[in-house]
Amino acid sequence: MKRLLTRVFLLLLIAGNVAPVAAQQPTDPAVALLSRMPPAARVGQLFIVTFPGTDTTETSAIYDLIVNERIGGVLLSPENGNILNEGDTPLQVATLTSQLQHLAGDAVQIPLPLSEGETVTSPYVPLFIAVRQGEETGLPTLPISGTTPLPSPMALGATWNPANAEAIGQIVGAELNALGINLLLGPMLDVLDTPRPGSAADLGTASFGGDPFWVGQMGRAYIRGVHMGSEGRVGVIPGHFPGLGAADRPLSEEVSTVQKSLEQLKQIELAPFLAATGSREALERPDGLLVAPIRYRGFLGNLYASTKPVTFDPQALQSLLALPEIAPWRESDGIAVADELGVRAIRRFYDPSEQKFNHLRVAQEAFLAGNDLLILSHFAAGDDWESHIANVKATLAFFREKYASDPSFQARVDKAALRILRLKLRLYGSRFTLSATQRDADVVARKVGHSGETVAPIARAAVTLLSPPSPDLLPDPPMPEERIVIFTDDRQTVPCAGCAPVPILSPTALADTMVRLYGPQATGQISPQRVWSFTFSELLDILNRPPATPTPESTPVSSPVATALERADWVIFAILDAGNRASPSGAVRRFLSDRADVLRGKKVVVFAFGAPYYLDTTEIAKLSAYFGIYSPAPPFVEAAVRALFAEFPFTGAPPVTVSGINYNLTQQTQPDPNQIIPVFIVTEETNETPEPPMIYQGDTLHLRTGVILDRNGHPVPDGTLVEFILTYPQEGLERTVQATTQGGVAEATATLDRTGQLQISVRAEPVPRAVRLEMDIRPGEPAVIIPITPTPSPEPPTPSPAPSPTPEIEPTPEPVAPERPPDRARSSDLMQSLLIALIGAAASYASLWKRGQSLSRAVRGGLQAFTGGLVGYLFFLALVGIGQLRPFGDLGAAILTAMGTAIPSAILLLRKT
Repeated sequence: MKRLLTRVFLLLLIAGNVAPVAAQQPTDPAVALLSRMPPAARVGQLFIVTFPGTDTTETSAIYDLIVNERIGGVLLSPENGNILNEGDTPLQVATLTSQLQHLAGDAVQIPLPLSEGETVTSPYVPLFIAVRQGEETGLPTLPISGTTPLPSPMALGATWNPANAEAIGQIVGAELNALGINLLLGPMLDVLDTPRPGSAADLGTASFGGDPFWVGQMGRAYIRGVHMGSEGRVGVIPGHFPGLGAADRPLSEEVSTVQKSLEQLKQIELAPFLAATGSREALERPDGLLVAPIRYRGFLGNLYASTKPVTFDPQALQSLLALPEIAPWRESDGIAVADELGVRAIRRFYDPSEQKFNHLRVAQEAFLAGNDLLILSHFAAGDDWESHIANVKATLAFFREKYASDPSFQARVDKAALRILRLKLRLYGSRFTLSATQRDADVVARKVGHSGETVAPIARAAVTLLSPPSPDLLPDPPMPEERIVIFTDDRQTVPCAGCAPVPILSPTALADTMVRLYGPQATGQISPQRVWSFTFSELLDILNRPPATPTPESTPVSSPVATALERADWVIFAILDAGNRASPSGAVRRFLSDRADVLRGKKVVVFAFGAPYYLDTTEIAKLSAYFGIYSPAPPFVEAAVRALFAEFPFTGAPPVTVSGINYNLTQQTQPDPNQIIPVFIVTEETNETPEPPMIYQGDTLHLRTGVILDRNGHPVPDGTLVEFILTYPQEGLERTVQATTQGGVAEATATLDRTGQLQISVRAEPVPRAVRLEMDIRPGEPAVIIPITPTPSPEPPTPSPAPSPTPEIEPTPEPVAPERPPDRARSSDLMQSLLIALIGAAASYASLWKRGQSLSRAVRGGLQAFTGGLVGYLFFLALVGIGQLRPFGDLGAAILTAMGTAIPSAILLLRKT
């Protein structure tokens, strides 16, 4: 009896200890990983830092930050000397990323303090290695030479085809992954609804366009492409949340204040971000949002109240992250990333005199506002690296102290670190290994910089004929005997720290391409000796010279530029923008204004390799042709030359308002008034209408339009209002059912509650209302349906670029059973099993006692039944551990305990009988 009681006690003890472990054992690998990380490593995960150069030896600043301070990521850039952009840049970058990840591997060998007098080593966690997508006009979309030259976002927008954005995203994802870069700060989802030519805050070609719907479409496709191209190894952090489209000054100057409420922001600036985070397709959803320091007046309805910069305003940022389209994404571990916290706009906000920089306050307020990941760049009052590094280290120490002393701060850090770890686990799989972060030189050489054949057709699809309105009005292509003078914007950029300036667009790029494609070694359409190239600076020099006054004793001296202009048949200007008239970039506008007489009788062409909205109507009227090219990358230079020689149809259309040609984007994305909108009756069973369906009085009528096109020939944006109007002319009754488009198509339902003649018309402003169906409804008989085929308008339709395919209406998906959560023990299971075991013991005791057994035998029988129940419960816990509980359902503990209780009782009874 004593031995039996001892066994029962031990079984109770084991069951009581095993059950909580089984119930609480973390199934989330990020939770398990965080539990093994000391505080310093947890805090370090919150920071991405910048550093100088490429040195990763033990004496370097970045070695100290990674190995000793345990920072969680770095941001590479040419301006900091991390990307050299000289020689074999892809190999240089891949080597650097591998070395940086090696430092993170070395760091795990060094113990970190855990508590008083106790140390622990931290598990290996890969670094975030980030690059920022190029944002300035004229710069490539990736700041790494040797990668595939890519279109600007606006060039993609000009194609109006999300498939092109996805294709470019795939190139970006594949090449970044090959280089060891795992975090892309881009693309920009800012909406350029109101261009500001000449303003420092103008977004230029860095935006996909000015329509919120189309920016969202392009952004989602681009994000999907990056995820696909990288095979899920590159995280995408689009900016600048909640949108910089309405900002009136750049972050390099000052924080902008925009007078808009949250509801107004949702209509334009926020719309692309909401489309991305709310996408049903996981690949289209971003991994994080890059939060910009922008202020809003009237954000929550009070016109006289302004927010702090959103990066630092808890109420504003949390209101944004709580929006219905963002909240589920946030709960699924979407991260908020505070953009560079040392930019001049932030320094001026905290100290207008710019004498001091309270780095601790800046970092703490950004974190407490709700950002998970903080980018520390230019993180000092001055621009010296020593102060920046010192402030970074001081900030890390400050966060570690707060973590140790403030439980609420500790909880915030752990929550943010968990989101970051989950993203890194998505990038690298459920187990981190150093080998997964290393890059091979042969792979880099094979995968980087070889996708030009994908870009070339996209460049041609983007080319836009801005003026004249029809290709038929263009001059014929150049002939061999004609002379061509080309002026190119000679603005320069510095590709890396310490590098010599280089032109954004080579002054001879157009001429060299013309000779290659149409010179003597090609088609022979032009003569190289008749093509001259000059720069805008040379043109400005001519404009600044006073007119020469010849005298009888002297012969006027003419410059090569003036001579070439005088003899030219063609004058071509390659512009990036059209800036101040006194600057070289403004030379074209000044020339068209002051020296238009020189151009009389010549064919004048402007190629806009930047945004298309810099010239005004008067200036454009003096041109023979004005083309939007949108990018200075080599494939776009070639597309411009081929456009001059009329090699392909011009299918591109401006994705922004261009006032100089009276092109208003809001009007262009409205339904084309010249189209005929068909209306169909669809059946729920087939979703198709090859024959008119059988419809009776009292039935529900399902109506659908065909694809409604905008003035550019593309499906109208989702949410476009369409009205279905049902008219009973005999009774003078009319009813309107409103619907909005999805994929260019609108659907509505209506009940046929009357008999007689019914006319169904559709209206989508500014498309005029027109009857599309007539029905004769009689009691008890099928309705007679008469489709109305209207007479087409004699006016020619709006020119349509590439035809857009009719979107397929996807059938309603079959319901999918929810995925069963993983098996785990619950505290209630133990209590339930104990109760069943006790009941079984009592029943066994009572049964034996009634059969005349002695008291000791009856008690022993009850204890054996109770013991059997506990054994059954332990078997239940074993099944939980190996995930084989499903055959028993949610009552597994009860079933197995009852079985364990019943078996010894049955054996005893069988023995006695």
